[in-house]
Amino acid sequence: MGSKEVIIKKIVLLGDSGVGKTSLIRRFVKNQFDDNYISTIGARVTKKVVNAAFDNKEVEVKLMIWDIIGSKGYQSTQAKHIAGSDGAILMVDLTNSGSLDSLEKYWIPLLKEVTGGILPSMLFTGNKKDLISPEEEKVMIQLFKELEEKYCDDLKSRVGGGYGGSILTSAKTGEHVNDGFEFLALSMLAANPYLDPLHRQIGVAKAKSIYESDERATTRSVMDLIVIELPHLVKSTTKATEILEMCIARLGFSKELPKPKDVRNFVDCVLFHASKEGATQENIEEFRKKWLEPLTKMG
Repeated sequence: MGSKEVIIKKIVLLGDSGVGKTSLIRRFVKNQFDDNYISTIGARVTKKVVNAAFDNKEVEVKLMIWDIIGSKGYQSTQAKHIAGSDGAILMVDLTNSGSLDSLEKYWIPLLKEVTGGILPSMLFTGNKKDLISPEEEKVMIQLFKELEEKYCDDLKSRVGGGYGGSILTSAKTGEHVNDGFEFLALSMLAANPYLDPLHRQIGVAKAKSIYESDERATTRSVMDLIVIELPHLVKSTTKATEILEMCIARLGFSKELPKPKDVRNFVDCVLFHASKEGATQENIEEFRKKWLEPLTKMG
């Protein structure tokens, strides 16, 4: 028997902070659940292989799963990480109606902007199924079907009758978690079996445009600037994420509504650890000036 074909696909998880994106990934990849909430800042990338039967052959789909910051106002960072995605899991907390509203008000428009209006394979996911009643579940299923009809009609025609564009999951119990990722893997194979270089180039160009056009007029947009540029300073996305999370935890402020003083302290913390990672003093001062300059207008 010949070896299986291996296809690499990038998935990005989109949704507000607290909907359970990190927990869903942990359940899928490690079959574990942790009640402790850890807010993502920057991005974490996890890998897992899904075996799929497609086009009369067995395929190994190597999923590169991107867990990105869920706070609104960090569009440069989010756009950069969305760029080049083959699939997107758009996720809500079934106990929080606001997270459902956010899909059409924030996440889908951002996804459309980055992809030039050509949406990738999508899976609408309602998490925390274990916390809602059977009656509430019926209502949510209908709402998700309406989202499918609105945004996934073209995908359904390409994938065929077996396509499922929405699912209700529980990261806590594991219910339907694997099913969701497997649905998305199959839809990505049917929609675009191989990476489309032009599609990736469009995403990168759109993300760059969002980054360059942001006037950094709010404290969140300054935080966004730090998050997107720190990997360049320390020459490592993984190390940058570690530094960002360490400084947020140490300083204890909310990344949702940071005060100018909080951001200044954050800059000091981030640059201190960047210097320990080998960043030159010249580069440290260059980034310090760039990050602090917008704050002078905020008090």
